[in-house]
Amino acid sequence: MKVMLDQNAIQLMNMFQSMTGSSVVDCVVDEEDIYFVVGEGKYGLAVGKGGVKIRNAEKVFKKAINVIEYSPVIENFIRNIIPGVQEIDVKDKKVFIKVKPSDRARVIGKSGKNIKIMNKFLQRLFDVEELKVK
Repeated sequence: MKVMLDQNAIQLMNMFQSMTGSSVVDCVVDEEDIYFVVGEGKYGLAVGKGGVKIRNAEKVFKKAINVIEYSPVIENFIRNIIPGVQEIDVKDKKVFIKVKPSDRARVIGKSGKNIKIMNKFLQRLFDVEELKVK
């Protein structure tokens, strides 16, 4: 695992951990959102009953927050990021996933935003070079 964090990301992770009581593994920030990868089995703790912890954190950070549960098994981690993925094929540091044609646009995101975030997490946590959607 090669996660390099800047000072801002470390501060965000510490604040989120103290607000939710969950352990944060990684964090990516973009213009509108903050993505936190929480420890295995800590998703419920991070979100809180009825999403109350997430809503409070969104008010503090003034950004939308997305929580992803970590798994040391790459296939399980991908399923946590992309619910409904049909197939996952990992070959030579490349990951190929298959989703329903109707879900493809949502998975990729506007201007490829979602796929870029997923690629970043897979590179940092699993040393994957590229994620491709079929």
